[in-house]
Amino acid sequence: MRKNFAAAICICITAVFICSCSSIKSKGTLITYANREYGKCDFIKEEVTENRNGKVRTIYLVDQETGIEYTVTSELHELNIDGSHLGYSEYTSSSFIERYIDYIRGNAEDELEDIENEYGVEISDNLGEINFDERPETGKPEEVAQTVRDVVESYDEKDLLDLSYVVHSEGGQAYLGILDETGKWIENDTYAVIDYVQSVFPDAEYRSSIYGTPESYVNYEDMEKLRALGCDESNSFNTEFFFFSDPKWGTIVAFNLDSIGLDGYMINDYRDFFAEDTLDCDALGIHYNN
Repeated sequence: MRKNFAAAICICITAVFICSCSSIKSKGTLITYANREYGKCDFIKEEVTENRNGKVRTIYLVDQETGIEYTVTSELHELNIDGSHLGYSEYTSSSFIERYIDYIRGNAEDELEDIENEYGVEISDNLGEINFDERPETGKPEEVAQTVRDVVESYDEKDLLDLSYVVHSEGGQAYLGILDETGKWIENDTYAVIDYVQSVFPDAEYRSSIYGTPESYVNYEDMEKLRALGCDESNSFNTEFFFFSDPKWGTIVAFNLDSIGLDGYMINDYRDFFAEDTLDCDALGIHYNN
């Protein structure tokens, strides 16, 4: 009873807090917000519309330093807890960062094009994705990501961006690593799996990859073998599965066993036999690097 009473009190306190925040912000408050978050701005116009949750206020502004035109919006979002409707909570959003990235992209266009031509890459419009035209040399993904980061930072006049840079190859299908917001390079050894599979099946052509759990692509008997070898039971969706097309076996799926605490690679023949929503995966075997 005490637990239920405490929970009820907690919900009541939450509801009171939500109710106190259940109106949209004024024009003046939104202008103050914009000045604080992005720098001095000039007001252009205001729009007040309605959605199913109530009024929505949008103000249009221009940044004094860069000339960027952007919006700041205040609206109500419905809040539900455990199926109970507790009211509405105010939510403020802005298009400034998106417009600011466009602004930086435009100013840095020549330098970014030079990087694309030198390294054979394509840099996305949002600056966060880098794709090599073909398999890069060792070290190049990190080098290019850092080079792009340096260029972007040199044009970040307001010091507002902490972007991460994701690097791919194979037409965007092979994930090579990420330079995170702190500047740390986290490498993904994609080609270790690709090279190993193609050493076992020379005609296999790499297609794509996806993250999931071993149980999704390994049948019960083979999962038991992996458990007997000491696989990590705490693994969740941290394993990357690589898909290949092979003229003999059809679709092949493989993964690096170190993601579940073992050594080597596992390769499965991936057959799409759907019976009562189950997928049959016939193991070709567990292969090790010796």
